This record gives sequence, structure tokens and C-alpha cells, in this order.
Amino acid sequence: MATFVSPAAYAASQTLAAQGLPVKRSHISEVIAALLGYRSYAALMVEEADAAKVLHLDDAEIIVLTQALGLERAASLGLQGPPTIAACVAALKATASNDDTQVFDGLVEFYDLHARQELVEAIAFDDAVAGVMAGSNATYPGDPEIDDECPPTLDLWGAVDDWRIEADGKMVGEYDPEGDRMFNGDTLHCLGWLHYLKAGRAGLVFSESGAGATSDDSWRDDEDYGDLSVPPDTPDHF
Repeated sequence: MATFVSPAAYAASQTLAAQGLPVKRSHISEVIAALLGYRSYAALMVEEADAAKVLHLDDAEIIVLTQALGLERAASLGLQGPPTIAACVAALKATASNDDTQVFDGLVEFYDLHARQELVEAIAFDDAVAGVMAGSNATYPGDPEIDDECPPTLDLWGAVDDWRIEADGKMVGEYDPEGDRMFNGDTLHCLGWLHYLKAGRAGLVFSESGAGATSDDSWRDDEDYGDLSVPPDTPDHF
């Protein structure tokens, strides 16, 4: 079983007791299991003992908790939801986080503190994107721009073998009038993605990343550009 679950349950029970909210350790274990994506502590134990699974929670590089399921389980046990969840989340972050594992309290925090920057880098350093950049006769000094809000994804905790997150973005370049290539726009529409293997319901192990881009041709309608696809010294008639 995941080695951090019992220490997390003990730490959470100590925190709650200090707040005047004594809770049975077994109930706390149930809430922690729910935060990790399981309907019960028994379900967590069964899956962790499954030798057919290559990856388990202790193998996770990233753990993303589901507070909605944690609150639901706490309510079913007659516990005070918010303080119980806060204590359990803090305990999991303290016991499961180490040099190899990061724990996030939900998808929003995972995106804000980790995935967004990883997606930016996936786009910025992808060979296919670099190829589209090279054909545009523009320079791209800044990072790709992607949404600040976490994009919709498939259910992370319901995914069995793998999980993916992707985000649209754009790169806005600066036209190089001294360049030796035909102008092909200075805005790229991009898509970056991250692919993970599942380690338990809440655990992720990075597998690969990738990206793609297309050039935005709407510049052709901009009077400020004119028809930059035709070199200035090209005659109007042949």
C-alpha cells in the first residue's frame, strides 16, 4: 500500500484533535482515500495490492487530489467537511511530497503551478513548431501565450492507464523586414499536450509531451502589412 497514507492519517488526526475536533483514524483514512480518488479505503487497498498493475501510488511523480470526492466522503461519515479536508490535504502534502513527488490539491493548482509552464515549454521547444516559425520570416522573442485557466480534460481520477492534458495558445512574432524569406504571417496558432501514465487513481508519471502549430493567414487582410508575400521589387506584370 502507499507508504504515505497511514502517516497522513495520523498527522491529520493530530491536527484535528488540536482544533478540538477528534475524529476516528479509520474515518480519516476513508477521507484520505477519497481525496486520492477512491470510493473507499478498502478500494484503495485492493488496487494498491494488485500486482498486475505496473504503477502504484508510491511510483507517482505527481499526485492530484479530488476535494469534491473527499468532501462527499466526509459528509457521508458525518464529519465537518472543510476542516477535515484541510487537515487531510495538508497532511498528504507533508507526507507524500518529496524530491520525486509533488502533491496538488486539485486540477486548478496542478495547472497553475505545474502543467501550464510545462505546456508553454512543450510548445516553445517542439521541432514541428520551430519549423512553422522558420517559414514565417518573423522572430518570436516571447513565450507562447496560453490560457490562464485550466482547460477542460478527461476525468483524471477515472482514467485507468493514462491521462492527457492539452491547451491551445498562440505565438505572436515580430516581422523581420530584412529577412530573406517570403513573409507568411507573424502569429502562430499552437496546441501543446502532456501525456502521463497513471499511478493509482490520483497519481501521474510523465510519459511525453508534444505540440503543433499553424500560421495565421489573417494578416493578409491587414492594410498595415499590405501584400508582404510579394517582394517589393517584383513587377506587377510579367
